[in-house]
Amino acid sequence: MSARTHPTRTRRAGAAGLVLLAVLAAGCTDDDRGGAGGAGGAGADPAAAAAERARAYMQAAVADDWKTACDLMAAPRRAACRGRHPVPESPEPAGPTLGPVLLDRPPTRVPATAAHPAGWAVIVSHTVTWPGEETRTTRTALRMTDEGGKWWVEQRSDVSDAELTRAADPAAAALSREVRG
Repeated sequence: MSARTHPTRTRRAGAAGLVLLAVLAAGCTDDDRGGAGGAGGAGADPAAAAAERARAYMQAAVADDWKTACDLMAAPRRAACRGRHPVPESPEPAGPTLGPVLLDRPPTRVPATAAHPAGWAVIVSHTVTWPGEETRTTRTALRMTDEGGKWWVEQRSDVSDAELTRAADPAAAALSREVRG
């Protein structure tokens, strides 16, 4: 009997084909640890991966989790970040209520400068409400660069109202100023 007509061989061939399709569909990517295809990786959609990694950085920074935030900085900037934030700060007893960190608009490409490599510019926003005060929204531009298949925060700058209303690309405008790393 040929493989085409033998029921056991046909089922085995069909099962092997399904396994192969599942492996191909899953791809050879890492999971959310930031590998080539995971969140934060420089995989198939670099803008989305850079944006997610930027959001994770800002979420850590807003929460005063500087260990995580500094670990997401580009290698040349990491030591300076750790120097500015050497020990965890204890939260203020009557501290603010923080909103989620959100992607404010789609990422845009930014060219290299004398101080920073080219990458993706990502604007993230979050809200802060101090007791007895109005809620404020803060927008932060982050320059994300690919190194070793992962996206890293290379540069950070607050986005001004003028940049939001007048600049064609508010993220690029904010990142063109000299800022903190």
